[in-house]
Amino acid sequence: MTASLARLSAAAPPDDFIAALDADGAAVVDGFLTPGQLEALNTDFDRIVAGLAPGVRRPTMPAMEEFYGATTVRFDGLPAKSVAFVEVMQAPVLTGLADHYLLPHCLDYLFNTGQFIEIRPGETAQRLHRDEDAWRFGPLVAAQIAGGPRAQLEVEAMVALTDFTAANGATRVVPGSHLWPADREPEPAEILQAEMPAGSALLYLGSTIHGGGANRTVAEARRGMFVGYVVGWLRTEENMFLTVPLEQVRGFPKRVQEVLGYKAHRAIGVVDVGDPGAVLTQ
Repeated sequence: MTASLARLSAAAPPDDFIAALDADGAAVVDGFLTPGQLEALNTDFDRIVAGLAPGVRRPTMPAMEEFYGATTVRFDGLPAKSVAFVEVMQAPVLTGLADHYLLPHCLDYLFNTGQFIEIRPGETAQRLHRDEDAWRFGPLVAAQIAGGPRAQLEVEAMVALTDFTAANGATRVVPGSHLWPADREPEPAEILQAEMPAGSALLYLGSTIHGGGANRTVAEARRGMFVGYVVGWLRTEENMFLTVPLEQVRGFPKRVQEVLGYKAHRAIGVVDVGDPGAVLTQ
């Protein structure tokens, strides 16, 4: 484990990103968003945030209320809410890492979720976790218990829409934890915070331990968005067929349609025992 996270430019060679994630499981990318994308995303999301209260509106279980935060505003379905987001989810930096880490273990990958996360003053630190623990059943559990390197299930980015600071809740991350056994807990000195300016992103693997930070400010919200891809044979965290209306999907680029689920993974995800993409032309 390194004492700090690698910081790379979005224009860095692909091998540099791979080397950083191989070593630490995470890296900060400066300039992940263009200034125009940053402005457009915040404008699109401002309208939605204005009508939402903090906290989970329909929790799937009580434990998720604490996990998602009492003073944090969240919503998903971002491809349907922002044209700029559809551009961002196709960012070569992110899809290149998905190609590298996920395609060796599947025929194709899926868009896992696009989630807006605004941590407001007074929010406590989120429980440290691995995102891949969302699939903690069957053979995946056996692989985790065995410890050591394992197939990656997810590649993700936490994108800063405002500056991320230690005080306002910058994401906590544990470099090197993607190589640890499942039961290894981090020591306090091993936990870093991904401080970064708006427009940057924390890239990380689904096996890397991380969590939202506490917002100790009086009036400063930490706004970001979670963007990720997962191997195509797993059920995605977000139900894209309900959060992104079909009429909008019909207008997206073909590759975006595919990663939203309108492409079968062999016999998984079929419609009428065939290609789900056919519904887009009906």
